[in-house]
Amino acid sequence: MPDHTKFTRWLSEARARMNRSAHSRQWEAQPDGPEKAGYLKMTSVLRTMVANALPARDRYLRDVPNDYYAMWLDPRMVYSCAWFEHGDEDLATAQLKKIDHVLTKIGLKPGHTLLDVDCGWGALVIRAAEKFGARCVGITLSKNQFDWASESVRAAGLTDRVEIRLQAYPDVEGWFDRITSLGMFEYEGRSDLQEYAAVLQERLAADGVLVSHGIMSTGPCSGRFMLDDIEFCSRYVFPDDELPDLGYALTAMREGGLEVSHIQNLRRHCVRTLRLWEANFRAKETALRQLVDDRSFQTWCDYLNGWASAFEHDDVSIYEIVGRKVGTRASALPWPGGAG
Repeated sequence: MPDHTKFTRWLSEARARMNRSAHSRQWEAQPDGPEKAGYLKMTSVLRTMVANALPARDRYLRDVPNDYYAMWLDPRMVYSCAWFEHGDEDLATAQLKKIDHVLTKIGLKPGHTLLDVDCGWGALVIRAAEKFGARCVGITLSKNQFDWASESVRAAGLTDRVEIRLQAYPDVEGWFDRITSLGMFEYEGRSDLQEYAAVLQERLAADGVLVSHGIMSTGPCSGRFMLDDIEFCSRYVFPDDELPDLGYALTAMREGGLEVSHIQNLRRHCVRTLRLWEANFRAKETALRQLVDDRSFQTWCDYLNGWASAFEHDDVSIYEIVGRKVGTRASALPWPGGAG
């Protein structure tokens, strides 16, 4: 496997410089006139550069063969925290409930446009089009996921309503009524959360709603949590960065232009999801070992077990956060009995 240590260090330094630059300028809002145009051009280039560089880090996790994931994920290939009403649901049922729960929570309606950031193998956008009547764009940086999701869309007869793109989120153009981003907080890290929020709110329609899932530390001083396999985690999962805590994340979202309207802790759901994945993984050990070497197989076992233990003991947590553009009039916000 190529050694990306130097590249990752350079990338992290570039990201940190961009973040420091944004905070060092004494602007309450973006600059105006020619200065604003130069600022936007610079940040756009850096955002794209950073986002496009992520596959070098994520390849170890994401670009193993699709068959590898198909052996232990649910049939829809959902690779994010499931949703359990009672805790006794099977994985496939809980993942479908999660998608419906999320799309209902943001008030997705027929004719809405939806952007799914890091869409994985396409389960959410397919469900959003089939059940909710939305017009969807799903973006991923994984070629394997892109191929699988594109074929799934064709097989479902949804090519007129769902588009899968091999694209970084800073490069997306246009506006969307709803944005879903399930599992990006932990990959952005503390230093880039404000930029992440700022980019997504720029793509959100004036009355739009965004929902994001993210793994976070359980306090300001616990962001350096690592699994037992420190080299694996620091090199391939959260390199040169820290998990944000909830307070930091909420501040970053506000500064990025998003007002948070709802927060839900999914820690118990995540433990259950990880345990079901781990059980599937171990049950398919012989077949999985044909696709990866022994070191990779054991690393994946430690990864699933280690994170389940961390969530179980409140070392880390995961939150579902719903937000709208800052400045939305109170009269436009839904009452508790309404969705979205």
